[in-house]
Amino acid sequence: MKLYLASSSPRRPKLLKWFGLPFAVVDHGFDEESIEAADSETLVGQLALNKAYSAAETIDKPALVIGSDLVVSLNDHSWSKPATLEEAKFMLKTLVGRMHTIMCGVAVYDTASEKAVMSVAKTDVWMKAYTDEVIEKYLKQVPVLDRGGAYGIQDEIEGYGSLVKSFSGGITTIIGLPLHYLENLLLEFGVKPKKDWRQKCFEETGYEY
Repeated sequence: MKLYLASSSPRRPKLLKWFGLPFAVVDHGFDEESIEAADSETLVGQLALNKAYSAAETIDKPALVIGSDLVVSLNDHSWSKPATLEEAKFMLKTLVGRMHTIMCGVAVYDTASEKAVMSVAKTDVWMKAYTDEVIEKYLKQVPVLDRGGAYGIQDEIEGYGSLVKSFSGGITTIIGLPLHYLENLLLEFGVKPKKDWRQKCFEETGYEY
């Protein structure tokens, strides 16, 4: 059965390649602003599902379609990608020295059976007490408008490194596709990733998953 990843992110395909499964990337075409939810966890779960459903309308069938979405959750507020540099600066200034939670929903939809499964992964992230000067450098060197919460754990600036101090949870959740959750979802459809994907993750990131 064909496997599709419904995403416009350049990072999610890189992560999914670690599974060693053939797949194609397709634009989900879903209006992410059309979803309203009571909390961040419900929001990312619904967005992941709807991205998969929407993409399924344009692909060759039968197929399995993967959808995913990420938000930064802080004090009952949810942020996805900033719309402007000013908004990105606000996000980064708000996160200074604080802990927030990354929530990443991932869903798999089978077009043949119309069965869909979904999970939400959570990772707590502690940010460094970086200065306004560091923020200005970050805004110039990192494509923040393409980053949930205006930052990426993998992005480093010269002389300072990452804005992230530490985290408790999965590295792939922070990057945008929680592979340990996705592995379990795919197994429900009889699809098994290569067993060495965790080793590949460690080689690429320095973390197990």
